[in-house]
Amino acid sequence: MVISQGALIAKDYNASLFGIKSDGVTLNTPSIQKAIDFISEKGGGKLKFYVGRYLTGSIQLKSNVTIELNEGAVLVGTPSIYDYVGINGMKALIVADGQQNIGVLGKGVIEGQGPAVLEQIAKQIQKGYLQETISQASPALIALNNCSGVNIEGFNLQNACGNVIALTACKQVRLAGLKIKSTSNKESKGLVFSKVDGIKLENLFIETVVSEIKSDGLSTNISMVNCQYASGKKLIFKN
Repeated sequence: MVISQGALIAKDYNASLFGIKSDGVTLNTPSIQKAIDFISEKGGGKLKFYVGRYLTGSIQLKSNVTIELNEGAVLVGTPSIYDYVGINGMKALIVADGQQNIGVLGKGVIEGQGPAVLEQIAKQIQKGYLQETISQASPALIALNNCSGVNIEGFNLQNACGNVIALTACKQVRLAGLKIKSTSNKESKGLVFSKVDGIKLENLFIETVVSEIKSDGLSTNISMVNCQYASGKKLIFKN
């Protein structure tokens, strides 16, 4: 399938074409990153994941690339903390910095394996190999910095080690139809915003220990429709 948007021609790419394995054991980080880089260089498109468990460390989204998790596809975070990278001091499974027209969508799942990652972090700190606190070392599921034209839609996010979605200095963002369940870390927040301008929150269901959206007071133009917590309470936004 080819989608044409002006001068931009976007294609769909099956993850298996890049040697990405769905066995839940193979660490796919290099293969997934190679696929994302290739698609971005070719003008953009979707990297499509089908039924299976895809183990990975941090992957960096690039401009005009969307990850599509079809029903039955699970993107699984590796327990090893050394396989995560960060932006603005925050590690995450999916990161992007200064990118445009990016997204993650579908009916699949992002599984953070929070308890296993937390256990590994604690062990590394105890042995003196990590100089960070548990909170500083804990990766989010998605962390984006200075990105615009972001669409995150439709799938489940669960068992984050740290926060679930963290956005900094982003513009034109849409979060829709997401089911977030993350209670592994008592400090974990579902959504964290900093200097975000223009974000639409639609049909979100969140079950986290901290029951509010966290913001630094500098985010603007935020709208919410039909967003609630597991308790039935409406989403709270504190700027």
